[in-house]
Amino acid sequence: MATQSIVTHRLGVLRLALTGAITAAVVFVLCWLGTFIPFSSPTHAYIGLFTSAEMSSVVALAQGICWSFLFGGLSGAVLAAVYNALGPLERNDVGHSRP
Repeated sequence: MATQSIVTHRLGVLRLALTGAITAAVVFVLCWLGTFIPFSSPTHAYIGLFTSAEMSSVVALAQGICWSFLFGGLSGAVLAAVYNALGPLERNDVGHSRP
């Protein structure tokens, strides 16, 4: 007897939004700390995405945390919403048995 089951997994939009927001803010802080290391210039590009203030200033830190938190939250929410909307496309063929 062959059986077919279709299982779709849904992501929590709020949970992924908060995950994205917190992660983006933490990455921003790590990059901001990297401005104090002389050979860490690649971090400056990430900081420049969220603020035009002096890279190693407290103003840049505050603005960057806020904007990266919001951007990360938006990105996480959109990712979860699109993933959930595409759930019907998932097909799971596990469970077929041979006679």
